[in-house]
Amino acid sequence: MSRAALSVKQERFVKEYARTGNGAGSARKAGYKPKASAEIAYENLGKPQIIAAVAQERAKIAWKVDSDRVQRRLDEISHEAQADGQYGPAVRAEELLGKSIGMWVDQSVNISVSSEHVQALLNQARQRQLEPIDNSDDSQAKSADSDVDDG
Repeated sequence: MSRAALSVKQERFVKEYARTGNGAGSARKAGYKPKASAEIAYENLGKPQIIAAVAQERAKIAWKVDSDRVQRRLDEISHEAQADGQYGPAVRAEELLGKSIGMWVDQSVNISVSSEHVQALLNQARQRQLEPIDNSDDSQAKSADSDVDDG
């Protein structure tokens, strides 16, 4: 039985199962009775023609979502947008292309702080509050320094 000889429900099952990997859910979405979906999925996955069709469908899906394909497409979009004078979309495509090869990585830092660290920081802040602050104008000192530099 070739893939063309699969029933409409079997074809729907193949496409859904290749996408999700969920047998019973795929059987329900293909139109089989919900109460029998697990049994139907088990039966379908025992049929060589359905197994072959699932493998073929998964190969098509994998081809569609290949990182090389995405990078080629982003490059095409960038060049086409630039040729049309649309520099914003061209730059965005280049940015996504750079991200896809790891040029720009969003980074975050996770720091674990103990209660002792917090207390030490609070104590240091309190001490700094008690220190006198020199609010005098430093502009006279800066202008004197610049006169010396001018020579």
